[in-house]
This record gives sequence, structure tokens and C-alpha cells, in this order.
Amino acid sequence: MWEPTGPLPASVYWRRRWVALASVVVLFAVLGLTVAALVHGRSEPTSDEPTALAANQAALSSEAPTSVLPAAPPGDPTAFVAPGADPADPTVGTGVTTGPGTQIAPTDAPSTAPVTDESRVETSPAAAAEALPPGDQQPSPPATVPPTGPVPCTNDMLSVGATIDRPDHKVGDKPVVGVVVTNTSGEPCVRDLDGSRLEIVVWSGDGVNRLWSSNDCANPSTPDLRTLVPGQPVSFSVTWQGRTSTPGCAAPRTVVPAGAYRLLTRIDDLISPPTPFLLTS
Repeated sequence: MWEPTGPLPASVYWRRRWVALASVVVLFAVLGLTVAALVHGRSEPTSDEPTALAANQAALSSEAPTSVLPAAPPGDPTAFVAPGADPADPTVGTGVTTGPGTQIAPTDAPSTAPVTDESRVETSPAAAAEALPPGDQQPSPPATVPPTGPVPCTNDMLSVGATIDRPDHKVGDKPVVGVVVTNTSGEPCVRDLDGSRLEIVVWSGDGVNRLWSSNDCANPSTPDLRTLVPGQPVSFSVTWQGRTSTPGCAAPRTVVPAGAYRLLTRIDDLISPPTPFLLTS
């Protein structure tokens, strides 16, 4: 089997066998090198790949959404003072042109009038309740929320009161006066407590002369929808400078003299009972 046979010399047949064997070896070597080159090329990135990866990461970073904070409310209605005004001068609000016991109608006082005093400040519910006379403090009935959410507050569902820090002051003092709104119904309701809808007014003791209004010299109008909880009062107060005012601040302001006076407040056309106080020399 291994010994060559044929008409030619044996050496010829042995050379043919070695050439065939060498050819097979070379073929396998070439195939092995080709496969190794392919595998090596796939496992190692080219010199351009890191740059491409960095570019892709930069593009993804630039397209990543940034967090957007909710916009702040358009304005804070907790002040009767026009924006940018100096709180040192005594002026504020829309006018009241009718006497106590009748509907108080807001005037068209410009909100850009110079304002230098009386800033409205909201007080806590506990402080608001303490500010009311004992007979006006309402117990908190259990709240019943309708399935569709709180209903709008009608005047019949609310009470409004007028408060003053002390019942007597000296002329030239700066009393803290306030308006208290309370939900007296048995269910939560929603009401707009916009600064232009609330007003605090000082009248003469006989209710004839209107002397000062928190809305005379500024009339800020910023919606302030509140859900009013039954029995939980919401209070806003201002520091009255003890001087007169007229709608639109058209007339000079003078110091209110000693005497008996009454304080009334309103929310829209719902008016509080009068709260009397004294100014002494």
C-alpha cells in the first residue's frame, strides 16, 4: 500500500506525495490565518470607534430632557399694596361709596397709585378664631365632601367679621385691623379670596362718614381660590396708619381725630357687622 508502484521510478511517486501533503498543510495554514484575522478584527475596535462612541454619548446627553419646575403663581394676593410700593406711607385699595347696612360696591381705583402702607397679611386659622368675639366663634362641624368635589361658596354658606387688635387706641397709633371669613356650612366649599374682593373700611361712629378703606389707593386683583373648611376661619389683616383715604387716593390724607368709630369688612357683597373702637387723645 505504501510502496509506490507504476511504470515510473519510485522517487517520482514519493515527490508527488510530498507535494500533495505540503499543499494540504499550506491550505490549512492559510485558512487558519484568515479565520484568526477575522476574529481579531471583530474583537478590537478601530481607532475611530472611541471617537464615535464619545460623539454618540454627547448627543444623547444634549437630547436628555431637563426637569422643568412648575411656574410660580402670577402674584401673591396676600397684600393690598401695589407691587413695588413702599410700605411706609399709609394708602391702600378700592373704595366703598355706600353707608353701612347697604351693599359695598368696589370702585375703579387704579392699582398703580402710590402706596406706602397697609400690607395685607394672612393669619393662622387659630389666630383668626381667637380674633372673633366669643359669640361669633363657630364649632367645627364634620366636613362632608360631595363626590364631585367642593362646591362654590355662596354668601349663605359664609360669615365675615371685622377685627381690631385693641378696642381703643390713641390718635397716631397704627391699629392692626382685619377681615375674617368663615365657612359656616357643613361642607367644604371654594371661594375666591382675591385681594380686590376683600375690603376693610373705617366709618365714623354714626355710620355716616366713610374715613378709610384698605382698597382706596391700590386694587390688586389676583385670583386666590381657596377651599374653605367648615368652621375654620381664614383671616387677613393690615396695619392702618390712622389716616383718612379716598377712592383712588385723590385727596390728601389727614390724621383721624379722637372719637368713636366703627370697622366693617366685606367679601364681595357680603358685609360684616360693625366692630366699634375708640381713638383717644
